[in-house]
Amino acid sequence: MQCNLLKVKKFIIKLFTIWIFPKKSKKNIRNFLFYFSLADFIRFKKQNFYIVSLGHNCLPRVLTTAIKLKPRKIYGEKTCPFDLNLNFDINKTTELIETDFQNFFKDLEFDKNTNQWINKYLRAVYNHDSKLNREEFINRYKNRIKNFLDILNSEKNVYFIFYPYNHQSELVNETSIVNLYNAIALKRQGKPFKLIIISSKIINNLNNPNIIQIIEDFEITDPDWVKKCLNEYGNFDNIYTEFCQNAGKKLKQIIH
Repeated sequence: MQCNLLKVKKFIIKLFTIWIFPKKSKKNIRNFLFYFSLADFIRFKKQNFYIVSLGHNCLPRVLTTAIKLKPRKIYGEKTCPFDLNLNFDINKTTELIETDFQNFFKDLEFDKNTNQWINKYLRAVYNHDSKLNREEFINRYKNRIKNFLDILNSEKNVYFIFYPYNHQSELVNETSIVNLYNAIALKRQGKPFKLIIISSKIINNLNNPNIIQIIEDFEITDPDWVKKCLNEYGNFDNIYTEFCQNAGKKLKQIIH
């Protein structure tokens, strides 16, 4: 019943906003009308922390949005450079943080075969930015880098979340995680933060109370996984909704 009511709500919103241009404004207005909640708005305003994704993909942002720990864009939440792309090398993520993203645009090119912006130096794929030209892409990510650096300098507590691409990869190990943590710690200069690793396999010898591992036997195999994790109509009941429930419960015990 609730699923049908939400679908009707979305249909009515689309019907009454069809005249709005440009498309970006139309999308933002539709999202506001569908998702906005005064109770959530007040709760998010009171939050004294930030949640920042370190990749490797969209999962940290999708998960924390789905469980309503991280605000949506309609509440003023700003996007950071690791939120909406694929980065396959944790050591490059560490390097970017250490250098204030000095080489972020090095080797940036548009791959016509996949219709995606890629960066071979960073081993990164920007799968949500294919409609941007080079100048637009650079301007977008300069803004996202600024958002990240602003949060690094914030007095608020910051929870950085990393979801390893390949849980068996030699790149994701005690050394690379500690190096990532140390890079963040150097930039935070004593201000509070935690590094949360969501993985299906425990990484041994991480003897630091501010490096927290959430172990969930979970692997993304469905191309529609984002839709199923967000589950906006409440009509899915599968491994993705189960993952969000289980991992979300653990995150809510950590993030406050």
